[in-house]
Amino acid sequence: MSSGLPNKDIIDATQDAVLNAASSMVEVLENTAQEFGAEPFYLEAEFWVGAAFVAVILALARPVGKALIATLKRRSEIIEQNLKDAVALKEDAQKLLAEYERKFRSAEKEASDILLKSEREIENVKREYLAKLEAEMATREKDTRARLKAAEDDAAQEIANKTAELTLKTVKKILHDSMDEKVKSQMIDASIANLNKFV
Repeated sequence: MSSGLPNKDIIDATQDAVLNAASSMVEVLENTAQEFGAEPFYLEAEFWVGAAFVAVILALARPVGKALIATLKRRSEIIEQNLKDAVALKEDAQKLLAEYERKFRSAEKEASDILLKSEREIENVKREYLAKLEAEMATREKDTRARLKAAEDDAAQEIANKTAELTLKTVKKILHDSMDEKVKSQMIDASIANLNKFV
C-alpha cells in the first residue's frame, strides 16, 4: 500500500536542508557583523537562545516525525481495513438479499403448488364422495325395490291364502246348506284335494 506519507529519507533530507540553511545563515551573519565592526554573533546571548531553540527543534523533529508518521500510517491502515470490511459487509448483505429473494420466490411457488394440489385433492374427494353416495343411493333403491317386491309378493300370497280360505269356507257353507251329508262329504274332500294341489 502506498500511503503517500514522508518516509525516513525525506525526514533526513529535510533535517540536512535545515542544517545547511542554518550554516549558510551563520556565515552571512558573521560576514555582516565583520563589515560593521561588531563583535562576533556567537558571543551574544540571543544567539545561544536561538541556537538552543533550533537544536531542540532539530532534536525533536525526528522522533516526533516518526511518531506522527506511525500514527498516520496506523490510522490509514485502520481506515483501509474499515473500507474493506464495509465492502465485504455490503457484498454479504447483497448475497443475503439475493438468497432471501430466491427463498421468497421458492416459497411463493411452493404455496401456489400446495394450493393447486389441495384444490385437485378436494375435487377428487368430492368426486369420490359423490360416486359413493350415488352407489349407496342405488343400493338403497335396489334394496327398497326388493323389499317392496317381497312385500307385494307376501301381500299377494296372503290375499290368495285368505281368498282361498274364504272361498273354501263359503263353498263349505253353501254345500253344507244345500246338499245332503254324503255328497257334502265327497265334495269337501275333492275340493280339499284340489286346493292342496295349488298350495
